[in-house]
Amino acid sequence: MSHDKIRAAARKRMAETGEPYAVARREVIREHEVAAGESPRPGATWFAISYSKAATSRLTAWLGTTLFGGGPGRAGVEVNPDQIRVRMDDFTLTVPRSSIRWAARSQDRLRGTTGVHAGRGQLLVNGSADGLVKLAIEPPCYTGRTLSTMFVRERVSSIIVSLDDPDGFIATVGGESPARMA
Repeated sequence: MSHDKIRAAARKRMAETGEPYAVARREVIREHEVAAGESPRPGATWFAISYSKAATSRLTAWLGTTLFGGGPGRAGVEVNPDQIRVRMDDFTLTVPRSSIRWAARSQDRLRGTTGVHAGRGQLLVNGSADGLVKLAIEPPCYTGRTLSTMFVRERVSSIIVSLDDPDGFIATVGGESPARMA
């Protein structure tokens, strides 16, 4: 479901129910994912990866869908009571909730890159440059050896992920800004 359709459906739901925009948007996305067969595990909340219409994002989405069975609607972050699972195409990373130090909106500039990229302790999982959220992880975890990581096991101490509902994700994870964690 495109960003424009999500926004329109969320505004329609707001008018009907009186819910705040973030709540209406989260419910619209959840209803769409359940209809597409992407319901999260019991007790989990699903947050979809955002994809843009830029050429690199369309290429990433097409490759993810055709080669790896992923792409829009199947890529996202599943938040369970005890862990967070990041999924995009053939890549999956599971992080214990106890390892999340903070979660906040990210101001990082991506310069047109999309997909899964790991290096220097940072993991980037995105389909667009919008809705970026950064998670700090301590103790660090490690990626698996997949095609997305060029079969290299990388140390991960922070994750940047693009989400359709970044504020809902931060609220669900219980994120705090890095300044407050000092």
